Amino acid sequence: MIRSTKRRKVSEIRDEGSLDRISSLPDELLGHILSFLPTLSALQTSLLSTRWRYLFTLTTSLSFDDQEYYELSSHGNKTLNTGFERFVSGVLVLHRVTPIQKFSLKLKRDREYASSHLLLWISASILKGVRHLDLYIFYQQISLPNCILSSQTLVSLEIHSVRHKVDLKVPSLVSLPSLRFLKLIQVTFLDAESVKRFCVGCSRLKELVLIDCGLGRDHVGISTLALEELTVYFCRGHVEFDAPNLASLSYLCSWSDVDVDMTLLLKKSCSPSRVEIGFHSYEFHGPLAEYVLDLIRGAQNARELILTFNALKLLTRLDDTRIPTYSKLKSLHLDSCCCNTWKYVTSWLTKSPQLETIVFNEGIADTCRTEHKHEWRPSMELAPFSSNVKTIEVHRFEGGKMELLLLNYLLENAGVLKRLILYKCGTMTMEEELEVSKELLMLPKTSTYCTIELK
Repeated sequence: MIRSTKRRKVSEIRDEGSLDRISSLPDELLGHILSFLPTLSALQTSLLSTRWRYLFTLTTSLSFDDQEYYELSSHGNKTLNTGFERFVSGVLVLHRVTPIQKFSLKLKRDREYASSHLLLWISASILKGVRHLDLYIFYQQISLPNCILSSQTLVSLEIHSVRHKVDLKVPSLVSLPSLRFLKLIQVTFLDAESVKRFCVGCSRLKELVLIDCGLGRDHVGISTLALEELTVYFCRGHVEFDAPNLASLSYLCSWSDVDVDMTLLLKKSCSPSRVEIGFHSYEFHGPLAEYVLDLIRGAQNARELILTFNALKLLTRLDDTRIPTYSKLKSLHLDSCCCNTWKYVTSWLTKSPQLETIVFNEGIADTCRTEHKHEWRPSMELAPFSSNVKTIEVHRFEGGKMELLLLNYLLENAGVLKRLILYKCGTMTMEEELEVSKELLMLPKTSTYCTIELK
C-alpha cells in the first residue's frame, strides 16, 4: 500500500514536470517576454505550435536587422533584398500592439533598399506611438519623413548613418514634447536655422549627442532650458548654447590647417560641473588658441575638467597668467602633457584652490619636444605651488629620468598629498619595475602621509 502511494506521487511529479507551463501564460505576458528577443527570433517561435503561431504580433518592441536576417533566414543571396523587405512589411501588417516601446531598424549590409519602403517602415513606427526609435543605416541615403519631427510619443531618438550622411530637412514647425534623448551620427542639417528650429521643438530634451554632423555654416544661438548633457564630437558649424541647466559638456573637434569649421561657445548662464574639451589641429597659433581660451573660461564653475588631444598644447601659445581661476574644480584630467606644458599645469594647481585629484592620462613627460630636454630641471624651472591635491594618478608610466624628476617636483610641493598612483606601461619588465621601485622609495616627500603605488 505504501509503495503504491509512493509510485503515484512520483508519477504525479513526472506529469507536472512534463507540463508546458509557459504556454499556459496569458497572451499579453508571452508577448512581453518575446519583446526581449529580436523580432526574427520572436517570429521563429511561431513554429513551436499553433498556440505560438501569432504571439509574435503581441510584442511591445520591434527590432529588424538585415544582417541577422541574412544569417538566420533560409533565403539565398539572390532573394535577400526582396525577402527582407517582405519580412519587415509583413510583420508590421500583422503586428497588433499599440503603442510600442521600441522600434529598431538596422540596415548594415551594403545593399540598396527602396526609399518608399524605408519611409513606410519608419512612418509605421511613428503611427504606432513608438517611444524609442533607433535607426542604423549603412550605405543607404535617405531623407527622413517629417512625421518623426512631430511625434508626441518619442522619448529617445537615435539616427546613425554610415557612409552616406542623412539629410535632415527640418519643417517650419517641430514638435517633440516628450523627447528626452537625441543622438545623431553623420546627420546633416541644411542650415543653421534648421538646427535652431529643431532644438526649439525639443523643449524637454535632457541629453543631446552630435557626432560628425553638419550644423550649417552660419553662427546660430540655441536656447534650451531643459538640456543637462551635451556631447559634440567632430561636427561642423558655429553654435552658442544657452543652457542654464547644463551639467555635462563633452566637446571634441578637428581642424584643418586653415579653416576653423567648428566652434562651440557657452553663454554665461551655463555652468556645467563636468567639462571635457579636446582638439585635433595641425597648427597651434592665431585665433585657435584664443578660441580655446574662451571655451576654457566657460568652464570656470566645473568640478571636473578633462583636457584631451591638443587642448593643453594650444594654450601654450598664450600667456599662462590668462588662465582663469577655478574656484570649484575638484578633479583635473590632462592628456599629452610634455615639458612645454608644465607651467600651465602649475597654473591650474595654483588657481584651483579646491583641486583634490589630478590625472595624467598620457603620462607626465610624454612627447617632450624641447631643445634643452636633457638639461631641463623641473624643480629649478617651474614655480613652486601650494595646493590641496590629495591624489595624483599617472598612466603610461615608464620610469624614465624625466618622469622621476617631475615626480620629485610634485612630491616636494604637494604638502597634503595622500596617494601617488603610477600605472606602469605594458612594456615594463620585472627587472625594470624593481629598479624603478627602488628609485621611487628614495624620492623626498613633503607630505608625511603620502603613499606611492606602482600598478
